[in-house]
Amino acid sequence: MGTALTTSEVLAARYQEAWLIGPEADAFWSQLAQFQAHLQVMQPCDVLLAESHPVRFLAAFLAAVQSPCRVWLANPQWGSREWSQVATQCQPDTIIGNSPLPIDPGIKTATLVPLLSTSYPHTQILIPTGGSSGNIQFATHTWDTLAASVQGFCQHFGCDTVNAYCVLPLYHVSGLMQALRCLLSGGRLVIQPFRELLGGDTSVMPVVSRHPSDFLSLVPTQLQRLLASDRDFVPWLRQFRAILLGGAPPWPSLLQTARDLQLPLAPTYGMTETASQVATLLPQEFLAGQTGSGRALPHADLTIRDASGSSLRPYQIGQIAIAATSLAHAYGQTPIMQPLQTGDLGYLDAAGCLHVVGRAQTLIMTGGEKVLPEEVETAIAATGLVPDVAVLGIPDVDWGERVVAIIASADAAVSDRLCPLLKVQLSAYKIPKQWFCRVELPRNAQGKLNRVALRQWVLDQLGSTAAANQSTLESGDGVVG
Repeated sequence: MGTALTTSEVLAARYQEAWLIGPEADAFWSQLAQFQAHLQVMQPCDVLLAESHPVRFLAAFLAAVQSPCRVWLANPQWGSREWSQVATQCQPDTIIGNSPLPIDPGIKTATLVPLLSTSYPHTQILIPTGGSSGNIQFATHTWDTLAASVQGFCQHFGCDTVNAYCVLPLYHVSGLMQALRCLLSGGRLVIQPFRELLGGDTSVMPVVSRHPSDFLSLVPTQLQRLLASDRDFVPWLRQFRAILLGGAPPWPSLLQTARDLQLPLAPTYGMTETASQVATLLPQEFLAGQTGSGRALPHADLTIRDASGSSLRPYQIGQIAIAATSLAHAYGQTPIMQPLQTGDLGYLDAAGCLHVVGRAQTLIMTGGEKVLPEEVETAIAATGLVPDVAVLGIPDVDWGERVVAIIASADAAVSDRLCPLLKVQLSAYKIPKQWFCRVELPRNAQGKLNRVALRQWVLDQLGSTAAANQSTLESGDGVVG
């Protein structure tokens, strides 16, 4: 790819091409014209896009970004709590799709959170993030930041044209960027909801064989479900040039299974703020046994920083910082500064490959020792005794925090079998002191664990004593950071 074209230039260059494959894909161009006509009489405006049908979503999105608008992407499945959070940030002039928010054109209430710019000098694309913690906010992108991500992707994989098979929602950055890679590079996009693919609808699956450069994007839970299905998806998965895996940390046993099956996995690291991936391990590297998230894409620069902001040497763990031309400009009225301090902990190896080890905010301090819950979760998952696990730090008056584990199991006695296995791998202070069982753990559509909800559930199980301890600890002085 060369210099990024504007939205209008891209659509003009691809006019009437059959670039979409899937149900009602042939209606894209007529729907685009309808949305363009609708929005032309409303400029400038705030457009809330909460459309569940992927073809209508893409037509509406591309019509909106051609106009001097603020385009707010929304999950049509949000509940009342999520919509109430959105209402404090967005008051739309028009809604495409389904949303309970009122439309009040031209009247912006003073209670709304102001944006970085209200003069609409360029189209602002506001993509939701933070839903896994229950607090939705919007990262403000532009066409240029999204196009920079596409260009970096093409350079990293050495391809001029991208064809993708999309089973992820388009309102999420991981789905949206698949569509834009195909559109901007001259490729084609297959659209199929994951539940239909898993359920056996193979109506669009054969298209992969006609496009040898195809990419598939999955979250770890989706890959696990495909591999566990009664249907044999392995030959189909092997046809892809790369299976991008991101959205949540993959567990070691899943990666090893994929490697044993010779699946062309490409583990990635990225986020909404960076318009998807900024580091990706290439499939040939993965199959050769390399671990981690690979090297930075050409449009990004990754550094590891200590608490003072100084860069660390290879293999030293610190906070991951990202400078990228794809970085969003703001959260609402709050500018995002380069480099972005992600809150993720990791290190770079001697080859410059990124290894993510956890989140700074989930770090557990117990008796003066630091525990990465992700490390303990990995060790528990590696035993194969439980299908899902989470590790948290719960307030403790003696230790500061107490390490506890929540497992997806109906057998409370499984912890008796787990502890001896963990003692071989982990220091004693890292081994959970309490175990809780649930039918399943709360995860979002991308497979990310809702630690906020899980922490509250554990506190409820422990009762008022733990809650009182939490209040004492959080209101006291001398917090260790």
